[in-house]
Amino acid sequence: MKSALAAAGPFTPAQLVDRVKDALPSLERARQKGRDLEKFQSVDAVVHELEPTEPVFCIHPAELRAAARRFRGFPGRVLYAVKCNPHPAVLDTLFEEGVTDFDVASVDEIKLIHDLFGGRAGQYFNNPAKSRPAIRTASKDHQIRFYTVDCEGEIDKILDEAERDSDLIIAVRLATQSGDARYTLSTKFGAAPADAARMLQTISKAGVKAGISFHVGSQCLSPSAFEKAIDLVGGVARRARVPLHVLNVGGGFPAPYPGDNPKTIEHYFSRIVLGRRKLDLPTGCILLGEPGRSLVATAGTAVLQVVVRRGDAVFLNDGVFGTLQELGHPKERRPTRVIRKAGSPSSRLAPFRVYGPTCDSNDVLGAPFLLPEDVREGDWIEVGMMGAYSLSMRTRFNGFHTDRIVAVTD
Repeated sequence: MKSALAAAGPFTPAQLVDRVKDALPSLERARQKGRDLEKFQSVDAVVHELEPTEPVFCIHPAELRAAARRFRGFPGRVLYAVKCNPHPAVLDTLFEEGVTDFDVASVDEIKLIHDLFGGRAGQYFNNPAKSRPAIRTASKDHQIRFYTVDCEGEIDKILDEAERDSDLIIAVRLATQSGDARYTLSTKFGAAPADAARMLQTISKAGVKAGISFHVGSQCLSPSAFEKAIDLVGGVARRARVPLHVLNVGGGFPAPYPGDNPKTIEHYFSRIVLGRRKLDLPTGCILLGEPGRSLVATAGTAVLQVVVRRGDAVFLNDGVFGTLQELGHPKERRPTRVIRKAGSPSSRLAPFRVYGPTCDSNDVLGAPFLLPEDVREGDWIEVGMMGAYSLSMRTRFNGFHTDRIVAVTD
């Protein structure tokens, strides 16, 4: 198949330059897609102006800005975990507030950050299992110099495929205990202490800067988990006896979901500081953190509609195959509010089992919603604190998909 330029016929070099210049505005428009959102003053305004029969996802820029400012107190460099919410409007807002480094896990995420910010953004390829083409693309096309591993084979791939220079850093991901986290990540990634020490020695012997990373698990409710993990890092470092250039404490910083009652983010920062002080780290060792959920959770709202009420159950127009994916977990709870076009719903609340719109029997939430006892077909339900792992994990299963995204400026 011929390209549009080839089909139009031969061009002189000057004509080709003109054609490229003409195309630049459209390329910029393509990059801007998704950044300029419809704006509404409140969630109520979304409902009353749109009267939506399909799900609407609301992004709250003010919440993003407030969260980014809280992380200015982190005692190191903040990398936003792109997977948590990769919407361009989210990334732009965080970047404007000074979060200019990103934890990326795939070539698509790398290209997304590059297209939005170019060389102004720092990128850290922290997925411990990368393909060789992905490493080559990251290194040669995007000049990424930071990689994470948890096995010897991954070290070999990076040494083979990445451009070797004095800026190259390879961090070994250490498996940690994560009993205080809702989602345990060390079952998939992370090396045992003895293996991690050997890998650090392998990296150092190859003439590459070495570091250690860990992840205490997502939605970690114990600040002391970070201090304990850093103590584990100390043992590995003493065993390896190689200079550490980076300590990456990962993510796990929690969101203030109902029923979780996490400590303030400052408690987590102080535990990290205390843990770091116990280590005999080189003066130039860089401290990194990878918040995702805690930066974006409160900055997203799903506006859904009741399709059917059946006794003490409601069927909504979105579910676990859409933006409510995380709510399949029985401990995941979110604030809810019913919005009715005419009249007011009852002030008496009752628990309702919540089903999504698909034909799959697994499309059911793990915990009930507390809703007005007279909730009915046509009511809208505002589900708050949905900024994390909602847009990034939605599917098109059964033909249902949330694709209307707006900004709420309240």
